[in-house]
Amino acid sequence: MAKVPITVYLTDRQLAAIERQAEATGKSRSAWVSQALIRAVEGELSPLDDVLLDQLTKVRANQEHVLKSVASLSKSINAADVQKASLDLADRMFAEAKSRVGK
Repeated sequence: MAKVPITVYLTDRQLAAIERQAEATGKSRSAWVSQALIRAVEGELSPLDDVLLDQLTKVRANQEHVLKSVASLSKSINAADVQKASLDLADRMFAEAKSRVGK
């Protein structure tokens, strides 16, 4: 299948971010944008995304295990309350991270 060029209009800031990402991965900005668009359209994960997802899943599982263990050792700790507090903190941290990257 032949590839068809497209035109995308970006702000200077967005273009600079793309150029940094492309440089960090050793790709041309056109190749980086093409791969990002294809991944977005096809819903694919990159190998790095797979590794990060795997590691984050393991961290989350470990956190759940630690919370349950601590709660079982101390009757004054309610595991559900600790888990809710943990999820609330994670939501706040995620919102802060998104605001830092401008999303």
